[in-house]
Amino acid sequence: MKRIAILHASPKPTWTSMTLIKAFSRLGAEVHYVLWEEFSLNVRSGCTASYRGRCGHFDAILVRGLGRGLTPEQLLHRFNILKGLEHDGVLVVNPAEPLFTARNKPLSLMKLASCGIKVPETTVTENPGTALRAVKSYGKAVIKPLMGSLGLGSYMVENEDEAYYVVNLLLEFKQPILVQKYLEKRNNRDIRVFTIDGETVAAIYRYSASSWKTNIARGAKAVKAGLSEEQRRLAVEAANCLGLLYAGVDLLETPDGEHYVLEVNASPLWRGLQNATGVDVAAAIARMVLEKVRS
Repeated sequence: MKRIAILHASPKPTWTSMTLIKAFSRLGAEVHYVLWEEFSLNVRSGCTASYRGRCGHFDAILVRGLGRGLTPEQLLHRFNILKGLEHDGVLVVNPAEPLFTARNKPLSLMKLASCGIKVPETTVTENPGTALRAVKSYGKAVIKPLMGSLGLGSYMVENEDEAYYVVNLLLEFKQPILVQKYLEKRNNRDIRVFTIDGETVAAIYRYSASSWKTNIARGAKAVKAGLSEEQRRLAVEAANCLGLLYAGVDLLETPDGEHYVLEVNASPLWRGLQNATGVDVAAAIARMVLEKVRS
């Protein structure tokens, strides 16, 4: 029996974690819900990463959340834990380097651009003057945290005066400033495409409710989407470019039909997507993971 761990920072399993636990159990795996704080890194002990003092306990670990509000030192430690597990022969999903690259917005955008994938024009700086000049150049812009999810902490500004307050707020908290050109969305929607192991398994249009944000967590409406071949190709290319085994790829289609990749999420939620499409995402992920473990 294969031993699978669902790794999260939440003491209580989230909805997505519970769907994974049930999916793996139905496929005959032994499933454990595990917490970051219980892992330790061991150097020169014959066991690089241990959980509650035990080594080699899992065949695969599925990372469902890194945690929020972490210090750089905590992030580095958690990255090292995943690298230690990989060193010990544990299948880590998503793998450590792709996972942390996707979490780092500027780095992931640079990598996507290097793969020839269209991404929005972006400036990242600690200089307020540079940030305000970027807003002026872009005309309408989005200011985001370097690391974040669910649309939290993102602001849309239309001029330097509006941007001034957001920029200074970020600087007050010693945060670098990410300024991104705002792209108009066709039909006020974007597209979330779920990919698993190089294939698209489900997709939704996310229609904005009252905000410019199209995150389901911010009230957007999810509707099953039919993808064009170009959209399928672009989503798979983006996930493969970052080296992700499964991903939520956010695509934007402009009113004139151009496509951009806005973001690639390495720990995507799928409750809204599953409700809209009927696709059992957890079952598809579980099958993929067990196939890789067995091979």
